[in-house]
Amino acid sequence: MPKIKALTDKEIRSQMKQGVEQIKDNVVPGLFLQKLKSDYSWRLRYSVNGKRSYYVIGNYTSISATEARKQALEAKQLAKQGIDPNEYKRKQKEELLRQQNRKKVIDLIDEYLEIKKHNVSEARFKKNYVGTFKNYVIPFIGKKFIDEISKDEIRELVKKVPKIKLKKETRSGNKTYKAKEVLNIIKDMFEFAVDNGYLENNPAYSIKLDKILPKHKVKHMPAIVNEKEVKELYKKILEINNPVTSKILQFQALTGLRSGNIENLKWEYIDWENKLIVFPEIAMKKKENEFKLPLTDTLIKILEFFKPLSGEKEYVFISAKNNRPISENFLSDQYKKLGYKGKHTPHGWRSTFRTIATEKYYEHNIPLEIIKSQFHHKIGDKVTQAYLRTNFLDKRRELLKWWEEFLTSVV
Repeated sequence: MPKIKALTDKEIRSQMKQGVEQIKDNVVPGLFLQKLKSDYSWRLRYSVNGKRSYYVIGNYTSISATEARKQALEAKQLAKQGIDPNEYKRKQKEELLRQQNRKKVIDLIDEYLEIKKHNVSEARFKKNYVGTFKNYVIPFIGKKFIDEISKDEIRELVKKVPKIKLKKETRSGNKTYKAKEVLNIIKDMFEFAVDNGYLENNPAYSIKLDKILPKHKVKHMPAIVNEKEVKELYKKILEINNPVTSKILQFQALTGLRSGNIENLKWEYIDWENKLIVFPEIAMKKKENEFKLPLTDTLIKILEFFKPLSGEKEYVFISAKNNRPISENFLSDQYKKLGYKGKHTPHGWRSTFRTIATEKYYEHNIPLEIIKSQFHHKIGDKVTQAYLRTNFLDKRRELLKWWEEFLTSVV
């Protein structure tokens, strides 16, 4: 059998000068040079599962005949295995691009913090975000690629948090509270990655802290944080025979307002048109910054119930005994009557609401800073606070609706 003579560059250039449309290779069947407008391109005719197609290798000016034959044989080998060379090449390019654009956790943290620093105060930013990442996240997963982080890895990281002792740390006891914060920040960071197209799914999304760590027991704060117990308490409040007492306790339970704000709530604070209660600075605990409380339909109905009862009175919640604003003792006495002495207090609703809302982040997806703003906890400077008041009211109203649905839902 005569030896096949390989097509030389001299022969190729000669045929090019003659304007030949296709210059077939003598070595690899199906390999040829196709004439283009200003150049010739190496192409391979192949077949996969009976379907014929063409595989573009590249221009003659950049790929020699020897290299073209090598790539053609590799493509034919793929086709022989039932793999389409063009599809394989496309996936290779996608994988290369993915590898080039992969982000490490520490890089994602930098981007996340660049956005977050505009939404919270400088002090909170450094302590709760920069500090949290530095002490609890970066040491464990900072150098890993974000697409390598698994749910199990995040779960194990969160489990370690309560055991970490930092220098100059003064708070003692169970640090489950910090584990909650770390988990919520990690969830928010990976959600940021999803929103920006870096990941398809949030690996931390479905992690429930109460399934991996014992619930944090709040010391010296009589407040129920157990899901079943708090729902039972709320049910008992709704079942109180006296509707006035029932609705006052219900109002505090649904809002998490301080007892002082409940006792001294005035009709002039209520903005019916915008469904808000606007507490002036003087009405707040630290006598600084007004506080806007968004109202749900249920809260509006409770206020409407008291409107005819108060008549021309200045305050919303009036004691039936002396027509004066209710006292803190009035609220505390009701929980004693319900059998919750030493277990829950009026002020305890703030801890109950915030603790459960933080634990149940995966249900409502309201960021931690918005949850805190609902309790008028100082988050930032006047600019930040103005931003929260104007842009987070709708989100906080969503949070209040979720809280009511949670309290009334079946365990």
